Amino acid sequence: MATFYVLPSRHLLGQRFAELLTSLFPGMRYTLWDWPDLAESLAGLVEAQTDAHVVYREDLDDKLSVKDALLRHFGAALEDEIIEIQFGAGLTQFLHQRWASETMRKAA
Repeated sequence: MATFYVLPSRHLLGQRFAELLTSLFPGMRYTLWDWPDLAESLAGLVEAQTDAHVVYREDLDDKLSVKDALLRHFGAALEDEIIEIQFGAGLTQFLHQRWASETMRKAA
């Protein structure tokens, strides 16, 4: 079973990561041009894990539900886990929305 992480846009994820890095390393500066690269670097680390996939909101077909878009365009299967991540107001505030897979529904 694979896990699909649905993240905000590359721009927003990169911005959040840049803010974190700037708070950890005073004097470091990242521009909005760096943000997509920072997001892709994070995604690469996540995807290096077994069966983990990162999908950005801007890459989803907004005419479809998250689940349907992943099934149709990103190779997700019905039994895969989908975790949608949204940012809160603070640097370390996140909301994780887990989408029940067909396997989870049958087990319940």
